[in-house]
Amino acid sequence: MSPREIPQLPAGIRLQPLPPRSRRLRNPPPEWEVQLEGKCIGQIRQWKVDSASATFYDATAIHPETGKPIPLESNTDLAERVEAVLAAWRDPTRFIHKPSWE
Repeated sequence: MSPREIPQLPAGIRLQPLPPRSRRLRNPPPEWEVQLEGKCIGQIRQWKVDSASATFYDATAIHPETGKPIPLESNTDLAERVEAVLAAWRDPTRFIHKPSWE
C-alpha cells in the first residue's frame, strides 16, 4: 500500500511503516505501527487469503497501563482497524475477553 492509499486518519494518529519481519519473503505483507501523537498504541498487519481477492488487516492494540497486546478482529477496512486500535487503547476493558470461569 502506498502512502497515497492510506485512508483519512483521526487527528493525532499516524501509521508508521515497519520493516519486514523476514528478509526471506520476496514480497512480505506490509505492517504498520499505529501512533497517537508519537506514542505507539498498536500495530496493523495486512494479509490475504490465497483463494480470495479481499485484503484483510489484522490489528493489535497495546494496553495503555500494562503494555500487553490486545488482539482485535481482522477486517477488510484499514481505517476501521485504525479506529479499533484507538478505541481499544482508550478503553481496553471493552476489548479484553475473559473466560467465563473468571
